[in-house]
Amino acid sequence: MRGLLLLLSALLLLESTDGNKEYHQLSQHDANISDKAIQLANKKYGAKHLDFAFILEANYEKRMFHVILKSTSCDKTTPSVHRKDCKIQDMARPQVSCVDCRGNMTCSLLKEKEKIKTTISKCLNPPSGGTHQIGGAHTLFAKTEEEQTGCLGCI
Repeated sequence: MRGLLLLLSALLLLESTDGNKEYHQLSQHDANISDKAIQLANKKYGAKHLDFAFILEANYEKRMFHVILKSTSCDKTTPSVHRKDCKIQDMARPQVSCVDCRGNMTCSLLKEKEKIKTTISKCLNPPSGGTHQIGGAHTLFAKTEEEQTGCLGCI
């Protein structure tokens, strides 16, 4: 009985996440980003048509969107857009992960887990501002290996 209750709870939780939306249920913003991912992934990896499978993660505050694309039953055509007539082939390869970080789309094969993790980490934790640290030396005062002579404007 406890196992059945746990299973039902898990199913309800999965049903409530955005990741289970079908393409036609996406907001216009999410659909636009998914279309951008479909175009890039098909150009880079498509032997068969790659299409929207699900949203893995969406962080609107950090402007990061992670979508998974999978091979379909359809042949690759141009232009590559979402095609509702194509059926997702769950076990077929390639399966592609596309991360949109503040408007920059990066697509990788799903098996390249470290590359995907690094892309997401850099997106969610961008470096602060420039490389100058408060109290640090300015590049104008950096010393070089060799001694330079002449007027300041010439060096």
